[in-house]
Amino acid sequence: MRYLILYIIICLSFDSFAQKSKDNIELIDLKQQYAGFTGGFSILELKTGKKFLYNPELCATRFSPCSTFKIANSLIGLETGVLGDSAFVIRYDSILHPRDPALLKTNPYRNWFRDLTLKQAFSYSCVWYYQESARRIGEQRMRKYINLINYGNNDLSGGIDRFWLCGSLLISVNEQIDFLNKLYHNSLSGFSPRSIQTVKDIMLYESTDDYKLYGKTGTGNCLNGKVIGWYVGFLETKSGTYLFAMNIIVNKYDDLPENFRIDFVKNVFRDLKIIN
Repeated sequence: MRYLILYIIICLSFDSFAQKSKDNIELIDLKQQYAGFTGGFSILELKTGKKFLYNPELCATRFSPCSTFKIANSLIGLETGVLGDSAFVIRYDSILHPRDPALLKTNPYRNWFRDLTLKQAFSYSCVWYYQESARRIGEQRMRKYINLINYGNNDLSGGIDRFWLCGSLLISVNEQIDFLNKLYHNSLSGFSPRSIQTVKDIMLYESTDDYKLYGKTGTGNCLNGKVIGWYVGFLETKSGTYLFAMNIIVNKYDDLPENFRIDFVKNVFRDLKIIN
C-alpha cells in the first residue's frame, strides 16, 4: 500500500510538471510596478515560445484598442493603396479638425495641426490622420482586412472613423500578442511583405547597441470614468525577440504621464534580465 501511494504521488508530480512544461508559462508579479492600478501584461519569447504573464484574467479581457489599432490601420491603408508609403502625406483640414488650444500645449498633440506623413502620424499618434485614412479605405475593404487579421472581436459597427476609439472594436492582451506574432513573422493572410515591413519600420521607437524597441501606445476614456492605457510591440535583442502587450486601467489621463508605459515595459524587461 505504501508503494502504491508513493507511485501515485510520483505520477501526479510528473503530470503537474508536464503540464507546466507544456504550457511554458511563467507568472510574474508586477503589483508594485502597477502601483495600485490594475492591468494585464504578457511577453512571448519567440525562440522558446515561453510566456511571461501578469494578471491572466485581465490578459484575456477585451478592451478598446484605442491608438494601438494604428498598427493595423496603417497595414490596411498600405495594402489597399490608400497610403502609398511611410512618406505619404494627408493634408490637414482646419475646418474638420480645428486647432485646440489645450492640445497645442501638450506633446505629442501639438504636432497634429499640420500636414503629416504616415510615419509622422504614427509617431505623433494623430487621430485625424487615421480617421481620414479609414474613411478612404471604406467600410467594405476595412471589414475584409479586419476579418483577415482576425483582430479581437472584428466589430466595426461603431462607425468607420470611430470603431477603434472607445467604440465597438475590442481586443485583449492575448489577442494583441497573436496579432503581433503574425505581423512579426510576415504571416498575415492577404498582406504583402512590403506593407508589413513598412509598418514594422514606422513602429521602431528606439535603437541601441543592445536592443531595438518597436511599439505603439493607446489611451482612451472608455471605462465609465476610467482610462485605459496600452503599449504593445516587440523587442529585438542579440539573444532573441520578445513580443509584448500591456494595459493599465487608471482614474484619469494625468495618471499616464508621457513615456510612462514605455518606461514601464523597459523596466519589466530589465527586471527579467532581458536588457540591461
